[in-house]
Amino acid sequence: MLRVVGYVGALAIVAAVAVQAGDELDPASLELWPLPLALGLVATWWLLLASGWALLVAGSVQRADIGSWCRTQALRYLPGGLWGPASRVVIVRGKMVDRLATVAAENVIALCAALGLGGVALAASGRPAWLALVLVLAVPPVASRFLASRTRVAPARAVPATALYTVAFAAYAVAAVLVQGAVSGFDDSLAVAGGALVAWGVGLVVVIAPGGVGVREAAYVTLRVLTVFAEIAVLLVAARPVPGPAPG
Repeated sequence: MLRVVGYVGALAIVAAVAVQAGDELDPASLELWPLPLALGLVATWWLLLASGWALLVAGSVQRADIGSWCRTQALRYLPGGLWGPASRVVIVRGKMVDRLATVAAENVIALCAALGLGGVALAASGRPAWLALVLVLAVPPVASRFLASRTRVAPARAVPATALYTVAFAAYAVAAVLVQGAVSGFDDSLAVAGGALVAWGVGLVVVIAPGGVGVREAAYVTLRVLTVFAEIAVLLVAARPVPGPAPG
């Protein structure tokens, strides 16, 4: 019963955000053909993020862990913005230090994957100094060695999770390029991809509301709308409560 209530509540939250986000979008100003492709890539990114969480929690990708991640992620839209990670601290089994380490690892690995891949894209666009960001990809494997003796965050989980998150953010980067193309055409796509990834990483730790909507802001409003609609689609499928086994 609680799973069903949580599922319905998560759907209601994301649906409300989807309606609000859709009001900010002007389809008449967009080239529409790239958007379905971008939506598919954003949904892929979302599922891979959930799968990375499942790897950290259980060492394998299981539907139950993907579903719990999707349901708790909906809580990040509530005032404060920290309810998603905080709720995962509560639902993960284990001692408190293990719970905190798992949720922290999820966010650190996502941040490192986004920044590392963003640095590669910006360097490839002719800004070589950004290549230094690729070094952050070494943080999760190295840090997990020190956590392995007291938590579940061991290299055996952190390394494949980092690889999975890197693939996830590659999909996100391509989606960002497609959305930018829908808004203003395809120009300097590597810089757009790198900028989107670094911006996502910064946005993970610092939330700044834009003062106005220009070309870049319109692109990210559009990407945000696609993200919300991809989230609700994944939530409908992957986070649907599954009846437990009948009592023996």
